[in-house]
Amino acid sequence: MTKPWPANDRIHLANVHVPIQGLAGDAPGRPDEDGLVRLDLVIERGIVADLLPAGSVTGGAVCDADGGMVLPPFADLHAHLDKGHIFRRARNPEGTLVGARASTRTDTERHWREEDVEARFEFALECAYAHGTGAIRTHIDCFVPGQAEISFAVFRRLRERWAGRMVVEAAALVSTDLYDAPENGALIDMIAESGARLGGITYRLDHGEDPAVVDARLDRLLTLARERKLDVDLHVDENGAPSSTTLAQVAEAVIRHGFEGHVVCGHCCSMSMQEEPVWRRTVGLARDAGLTIVSLPLVNQFLQGRIDGGTPRWRGIPLLRELKAAGVAVALASDNCRDPYHAFGDHDMIEVFGAGVRMGHLEAELDRWPSSITTVPASLLGLAEGGRIRRGGPADFQLFGARDYSELLARRQPDRMVIRGGRHIDARLPDYRKLDRVVARSQIVHTQ
Repeated sequence: MTKPWPANDRIHLANVHVPIQGLAGDAPGRPDEDGLVRLDLVIERGIVADLLPAGSVTGGAVCDADGGMVLPPFADLHAHLDKGHIFRRARNPEGTLVGARASTRTDTERHWREEDVEARFEFALECAYAHGTGAIRTHIDCFVPGQAEISFAVFRRLRERWAGRMVVEAAALVSTDLYDAPENGALIDMIAESGARLGGITYRLDHGEDPAVVDARLDRLLTLARERKLDVDLHVDENGAPSSTTLAQVAEAVIRHGFEGHVVCGHCCSMSMQEEPVWRRTVGLARDAGLTIVSLPLVNQFLQGRIDGGTPRWRGIPLLRELKAAGVAVALASDNCRDPYHAFGDHDMIEVFGAGVRMGHLEAELDRWPSSITTVPASLLGLAEGGRIRRGGPADFQLFGARDYSELLARRQPDRMVIRGGRHIDARLPDYRKLDRVVARSQIVHTQ
């Protein structure tokens, strides 16, 4: 978008394309085959004063978008801001999940003091904000003794610092057996007092593992969540083993307990490797339990399917189209950026969306998928208006020169405008050199 954004109190933004999913109420026009409505926005003192048919005449400074796209604020439901941007010093030569965990554990023990975590955490927020994210949930590693206190303190501080610019939430990342032990009550207290979510990791790598063990842990987790009035956000089946069916067990537990809080399940990769009767049953259970499924396409295509240095044979994503067709809420999210789990990434939801579209072959139903990075996660993260643009709502959105999804996803969109309260925000992507003081090349950790 090359046209300057007016500084006026009243602005007539003409000729924009907006996804029908991103609008609240009746649209002043008919959507095209990709679900895009061409219309005009009237913005007055930071509020969307009106939505009009394209080409309408009204007062105010005119900004003609020439068919450019407007998307509501992005919402990123699954990130790891505490471990991001350590790849320079914490490599993962084999590229495996096991290697990533080992390298991260070593780096945590050596370096994760408050200054280090806060610098990297805030760097990630600056990236996300500049790209147009209005709300984000990060998982906080609680595996190394004493680390939770450090990282949750950073989270609470940055949540307050960024209030008014971005909604920042957290979920604890632990092994679900943590909830078995009464001596972990202090950690659970801290999670609750921090306004975070109970989290954990669930999977089964072979049929010999007793599913009753996972069931018992899920029962304790949901009982605890109900007692503390906390939502739940889990890492589920992050592997390619057909025997890993814990997503179905999570859904069954939610139904069994009549749990009324939100339950989010991230990854869910193994269902793509299961026989049709197995995955169909799981999809039905996920729908009946009201689960939200989060796919992490950038990270799981990078991390899953590693075959002794050979070419991967599968995509590490859940059955996106089948889940959505069944009525399950599905989101796409960024997950890890520049750490042992994923060497790349920039907290850019357009990049995430493009990866999901390509990997899931979603191009034929693009009218159904903008919600995966806007309204679906926004409704859980408490973003204003649930991530929708409406008359009388805040003038918060991203404006792109791209006129359709092909143009939007073909390039990285460096000329996007991020509009908040009717103003073009003054936010630039931070220089990586900003992290040099805490992530030095001399500190590289190699693990085998």
